Amino acid sequence: MSSDCTTPFFDMLTQDLISEILVRLPVKQLLRCKSVSKPWLSLISNPNFIKSHLNHTSHGHGANQILFLDRRGTSMYLLHLDSCEIDFSLGDFSFSRPLFRTAGCCNGIVCFYHARTVSRLKTNPYIHLWNPATRQAKLIPPYNIHFDDSFSLSIGFGFDSIGNDYKVVALLATFNKPCTAEVYSANTNVWRRVEPNPEDLPANGRIDVSVNGYLCCQGTNGCMMAFDLNKEVFKCRIKLPEGSFLIRIKDFDDCIAVTHSKENDLTNLFNLWKLDDEACLRDSRVEASWTLMLSIDVGRPVEFVFGYFKSGDLLLYIQEEDTLLLYNSDNKEPRNVPVSLEYIRTFKYNESLVSITGFKQVNWQAWEDDS
Repeated sequence: MSSDCTTPFFDMLTQDLISEILVRLPVKQLLRCKSVSKPWLSLISNPNFIKSHLNHTSHGHGANQILFLDRRGTSMYLLHLDSCEIDFSLGDFSFSRPLFRTAGCCNGIVCFYHARTVSRLKTNPYIHLWNPATRQAKLIPPYNIHFDDSFSLSIGFGFDSIGNDYKVVALLATFNKPCTAEVYSANTNVWRRVEPNPEDLPANGRIDVSVNGYLCCQGTNGCMMAFDLNKEVFKCRIKLPEGSFLIRIKDFDDCIAVTHSKENDLTNLFNLWKLDDEACLRDSRVEASWTLMLSIDVGRPVEFVFGYFKSGDLLLYIQEEDTLLLYNSDNKEPRNVPVSLEYIRTFKYNESLVSITGFKQVNWQAWEDDS
């Protein structure tokens, strides 16, 4: 066979092999690989490659084994659950501006805002979208809601897979007016009013989780509330499992789940329930039903569950000992997580090459000071 016939096939095979190798590399190495050649730069920058890489980090070996930790609104860092090691130093991703809060983490993109402005809600908080792996970030425009007597602000963040859009939702409530909500689209870079107004507010002042295009949390009336990121509407008064206390809405194998313990439960028992069908989030006539997936007694009182991971591990907070416990639901083996606890919010995190329109490479400390 002539070389003219074999060369194109060989080149194609080589490109496929290169792509299969590169898609398995961490972001830090891929960023270096961009400088190898123009073809490699083009490949790594290709949206299809970025999507394949994200899929590999989300579902491949070690998926969801990294947590994004927010400690008292002063610093964030990544922790590998399998090794309990810090991925990078605090100094690389620390913030001198005090009291920021994390609204959510999705596809390697983190949304956070500065909480010191929340106490003065006449002034919109600085809301940022940030990819810590690529060190790209964006300060999004302020929302349009302004109330002189505001007292409650909740911000959520998630991905609309149908519209291929990252969205931020802000709920603002007052003492004498209905709750008002706006949604920000990264594709259009504008905020829009959500109609009709939501009938409820997040019970703990924050939106717990983003799952399959829905932002979910427990409402003040004791039911679950959800925001459809594609249709941009709220669904409230979603029935939760009965007899629950210390509710947390979580992601369980890419499904909406509820973890709870029972008040004065002498057996230290906590349960995890999975939502059977998301039809109740789309149709008010469909009642929510839940299936008990886990019922576990670790021998110690569990304050709440931070998260469930594909390895079968649950990250638990033991209040009496003020410690984090990693408990494997399959082999029933617990192990302590050596993290100094103050106040912690945790998010499942998968590094990615995802970039949002308007993202800029930043020297974080300088960019932070300039903001």
